[in-house]
Amino acid sequence: MDELRILVVQNDADKSLGRIAEHLEAAGATLDVRSPTTTLPSLRGYAGLVVLPGLADPVDDDAPVHEARAAIVDALGRDLPILGLCLGGQLLAQVIGGSVYRCENELGYHEVETTAAAADDPLVGGVPERFLTFHAHRYAFAPPADAVVLLQNDVCVQAFRVEDRIWGFQCHPEIPIAWADGIAAAIDDPASVAGLAASTASFFGSNGVTAEALRAESRRAAPVAAVLAHDIGTGFVAACVAATRQSA
Repeated sequence: MDELRILVVQNDADKSLGRIAEHLEAAGATLDVRSPTTTLPSLRGYAGLVVLPGLADPVDDDAPVHEARAAIVDALGRDLPILGLCLGGQLLAQVIGGSVYRCENELGYHEVETTAAAADDPLVGGVPERFLTFHAHRYAFAPPADAVVLLQNDVCVQAFRVEDRIWGFQCHPEIPIAWADGIAAAIDDPASVAGLAASTASFFGSNGVTAEALRAESRRAAPVAAVLAHDIGTGFVAACVAATRQSA
């Protein structure tokens, strides 16, 4: 098989694929990470698309937001598998016929629950019925009518699937303990953490998220987070392989 290249749209420099990256690569993918602050490449020759979180909102009239959304349109036109996380999931929902709306701020670690459909999903089928995961959003998505809801809580839908190749997550399965610890350290001392945008740290600290809670809950969430990151990585690559074979 030819090289399995996945385009990764990284909206903010301090918000990467985190836990999921190693599992995508271990399953055979080559990751091409690009910023939407410059023109993104055509999806021709790629096997899939991942669009990551960002501090921007999906309704912002900003060039990078439009660029990331255009990449999703391009991937859909080529029948490529797509994975959208937080902002990426919101932009994905917009493009495929859903909508976004201003919701209750959901920041830090909170529980989500699976639906019955999640049990057979290749990305989330290995998680328990309820689990703790990271959140950082003030907008949420309403998936289109043909979407299968996989995860949810009292705030909003937390994950959906369309067909067998499109997944959107509102929560953050990619966040490693080290990143949560970085936010916690920045809340304690905003000048202490290199590589973390000041606006990212203030987003949490100014909304009542405490360093103590982040440190404790990131460790409580870690066992399920490890399973979920593995399954997302391997499951998404499997979808990319299947799509590549169908188009050959």
